[in-house]
Amino acid sequence: MSFESFGAGRPGAGLLLFIASMAAPAFARDTRLVLPIYPVMQQVATRDAIGNDVQLRFATQPQAKVPQEQVLKAESYARPFSTTQRYADGRPVIRSDEETCREAMRNTLVALVEAARARGVRVVTQVESFYEGNVLSTPGAYECHAGTGSAEVHLRGLAGVDGSGSSAAASAGIDDVDAVPGLRAEGRAAYQKFLQSKPPRAFVIRQAGDHSWFGWADGLVPRDINRPSDPTQRALAYCRESSHGECSVYAVDYAVVYQKPQTVAAEPSAAAAGPTVSLYRLPADSHFADVNDPSLVPVRENSRDRYLRFLALPMPRAFAVAADGSAALASGGAAMADVLNTCEREGKTCWLYAADDRVVWQSDPRQRIGRVNQLSRVQQDIRAP
Repeated sequence: MSFESFGAGRPGAGLLLFIASMAAPAFARDTRLVLPIYPVMQQVATRDAIGNDVQLRFATQPQAKVPQEQVLKAESYARPFSTTQRYADGRPVIRSDEETCREAMRNTLVALVEAARARGVRVVTQVESFYEGNVLSTPGAYECHAGTGSAEVHLRGLAGVDGSGSSAAASAGIDDVDAVPGLRAEGRAAYQKFLQSKPPRAFVIRQAGDHSWFGWADGLVPRDINRPSDPTQRALAYCRESSHGECSVYAVDYAVVYQKPQTVAAEPSAAAAGPTVSLYRLPADSHFADVNDPSLVPVRENSRDRYLRFLALPMPRAFAVAADGSAALASGGAAMADVLNTCEREGKTCWLYAADDRVVWQSDPRQRIGRVNQLSRVQQDIRAP
């Protein structure tokens, strides 16, 4: 074996250079990833690890200033080495940064829950990414730093408070249908379907006197491309258009986020707010039947009373009939799209029967309106002030 020396005429120079190179610091890999929260929360392992005694409510927007006396912080890590998979020679499989970060996020959520239990807190609100003291500007996501040997996640949240300002001792569980205010049989059935959906998802409600409205949305890809991608914003938009008022978010993903209003302000009347304008052009009258005649509506008898409810709705309004004889109804600017989206979300084939003051149902199935892309969007004129 031969060696090539450096620094001819200077004995020992090569050795000195070797020692210096060994002493130089080695920079560890630090890969920053911003990943969505909901894939971690929908894992059974996460729900089992967190338990049900502490409710986590994630921030919907970054919190610049928070009361320090309520702050709960947690940080944890995960190793990239798989504990269940090995190569043929016995070495553990090295997982991807994303997989390792998901486990680090789960471990940090567990640490946050344990910190809450230690303080006797049962609700942690405004949970958000807080790596090295920096709040992530992307809601619904967390920051993870992955290296060769581990991935690390930092979180913070606030000890939950009830309406009186004191620490909340308990909160409704996400699976507790009875805890959702104002739900009757139809609303309870809708909430059960919401629970069976996958995150991201949101359930919203609105109560006004003896009347209540409910609705939900899931997924990041709306069936109507004009709708928001965020399911919370999409559900709120449905609610505001259909109930002509402000709505409250009851649940997001696996957490109940509803806060009972302290006071109920007088709501402006629909007349004061001005008429609601349909976002879609009204289809032509098919003259199949008089819109006020419920006897010809092709639905099961137990769904016929829903048509009477439709007739009592303010315009814009829409009524859809499903192939199985059930029905869907809605009012508001996107009523026609809403009823068709409701049917599609429930896996049903539906067609519009009535819209506003006319019947649009066609005897020929090929001429019926059964998809949102068959509707014509109204182009709103935009004029400079």
